Order: sequence, then structure tokens, then C-alpha cells
Amino acid sequence: MLAVCHKKNMVKKSLFWIYRATLIALWLIIIVLASSVLALRYLILPHIDDYKDRITLSVSEAIGQKITIGHIDAGWNRLNPHLTLRKVDLYDKQNRPALSLDNIETSLSWLSIPLLEPRLSILTIHQPVLTVRREADGTVFVAGISMNGPARPEFPNWLLRQSRIEVINATILWQDDMRQAPPLTFNKLNLQIVSPAWQSLIGHHRFGLRATPSAGSSQAIDLRGNVYGHDVSQPEQWHGTIYGHMESTDIAVWHKWVSYPFDLSEGFGATQFWLHFAEGKPDRLTSDVILSHVKARLLKNSAEAELNNLSGRLTWLLHADGQELRAERIKIVTTGGLSLQSGELGARERLVAGKELIEGYVVLDEINLE
Repeated sequence: MLAVCHKKNMVKKSLFWIYRATLIALWLIIIVLASSVLALRYLILPHIDDYKDRITLSVSEAIGQKITIGHIDAGWNRLNPHLTLRKVDLYDKQNRPALSLDNIETSLSWLSIPLLEPRLSILTIHQPVLTVRREADGTVFVAGISMNGPARPEFPNWLLRQSRIEVINATILWQDDMRQAPPLTFNKLNLQIVSPAWQSLIGHHRFGLRATPSAGSSQAIDLRGNVYGHDVSQPEQWHGTIYGHMESTDIAVWHKWVSYPFDLSEGFGATQFWLHFAEGKPDRLTSDVILSHVKARLLKNSAEAELNNLSGRLTWLLHADGQELRAERIKIVTTGGLSLQSGELGARERLVAGKELIEGYVVLDEINLE
């Protein structure tokens, strides 16, 4: 009986000390946070420009790129310190100015303290003008900074760890030397990338992009993505889904910059698509189309089809031994007067014992011959 009472007393004492230790720890955290807020409010933020060199050095070390900042203004965004940075220059590995930004707004996250690196609750970049280039060997450069290759690109990976990034009214020039395509400019580009801290741990990122291209469409294109990945230099480890919507679009013109699963030489109209990719490569494309004046060759050795109108859902699938193309709810009007109001088409291309085999099916619900 005495032993039982002794054990109970020991348990009570242990719980009491745990309670006191927890209470003290909580008070210490509150004191540290309160002291940090007061220090920022009355000592640091009013004189933030005096700390410009320290901030510049800290950010440069965190992202692995040299940065210079012309001027810093400080304030508060609710409970987060808010900074406005002007005349920000980013340098490449050869110490050459690669990107100049006139106006950046950012709110610091309190997660910077436990994570021991600068973390932002939001980063807003106003009206940047920059060039994105893919060289003949596939290396992608953004404002002269490599996004892939043998070295780990610290800056873009650091950006992906931020909670929210917004790019407002940007002008982006895409130069693809690998495809030897003409330059393509995206005007009035607005981009939003959302990566909450708890989701960035598993590499989850969501983005939305809207821009008006210099070719291929008279209307703005809309892209949205739900993707997973940690390191932009290792695209083979990324997977996710990208949605796109385009109106008044010359589909064939985009063939200069984008690879299609089939040969499309002409086609004008509207489309929305869902592209799924894994291991850095597309493996499924589903597209709802309404096109006119279409010229296309679905398979390598098939004849070119000429259509006045084409609408329906097209699906492309990549298999281990080949590829597959499906067409559902298809409505077709050919140049020869054939009218298909509802039907399904399918073609499967596979490689068997070193030989290409093609099989397919056609289901016609309503067809008119004139």
C-alpha cells in the first residue's frame, strides 16, 4: 500500500514539474516574441535602411546569389513586418547584373526564426521585364541565371519555399534555342505561386498565370497548375497537372514552341486542356476543342486530314510501348462534304518486337453524306 502511494506521489510530482517547465517555456516564448516585436517596432524598422547591408548579405547567403538593394522602406502588414525594396539588382555567377527590379514588396514571416533562413509570407514583384532562354543543350536561364544543371540552383529553390509569390504586369521574352524557334513575348503577365509552409514540406505548389502572347492568340491565355517537386534542377522528380484555356487561338502556330502528340499544320479556334506529367515528362493530355480550318495527321504514316470544323474531346496517352489517341463526342465537317455529328475514334500505336503496329476503332452515331 505504501509503495502504491509512493508511486502516486512520484507521478504527481513529475506532472507538476512538467507543468511548470511547460509554463516557463511558454512564458519564455512569449517574452522572446514580444521583445522581437518591440525591437522591430521601435529599434529596427524605423531605421531599416541603416541595416540594408546586413539584410542584403543575409539574403545573398540564403539564396546563393549576389544581390544589391538601393533603398528599403519598412512598415507593418497586420502582424508581419512589411518591406518595400527599390532598385534591386540580382547578379549571376560571373558577377554581372542579370536582373533589375524597380519595386518589390514583401512581408517577412515569423517562421524565419525557427527555420533559420529568411521566409516571406508574401513577395510581390511589380512590372518586371526579363528574358527566359533555353539553350541548345536544354539549360534554362532566367535573367541569365541557370535554372538547372549540375549545381543546385539555390535562388529558385528558395523562392519555391516562400508562402506566396505574385508577379504583376510583367513582360517576359521566351527564347528557345533548343527548338530554334522565334522569340515569343508574353505581355501583361500576372503570375501567382502559392506554397504554404506545411505544403512546401512535401513540395506542393499551386500557380496561376494569365498573359497575352505576341503570337498565336489575340486573347490572353490562362494557365493553372497543381504540381509537386522540390528542386527545379531535377525535373525528373516533378509531377502534377497543368490546366490551360485559350480563345481565338491559332493552334498550329504554337507548334513552333510546343510539341504536339500528332502533326497539326493548321487549326484555329478555342481549346482548354489538362496536361498530366510524371518524372518530368507528359504522359496524358486531355483537350476540349472547337476548331475550324484544320489540317492534321494523327499518326506518323497516316494521310493528312482536312476538316472545315472539328469539335469534341481529344485524349493522348503515353504508354510504355507506344502511344494512344482517342476522340470522343466528335463532330466533324470535312472539305469533301462529310458530316459526322457524333462519334468516337481511337488509334493505338505500339512497338512489338521492334515493329510498329497500329490498331484502332471507329464508332459512328450519326453521319451525313452530301
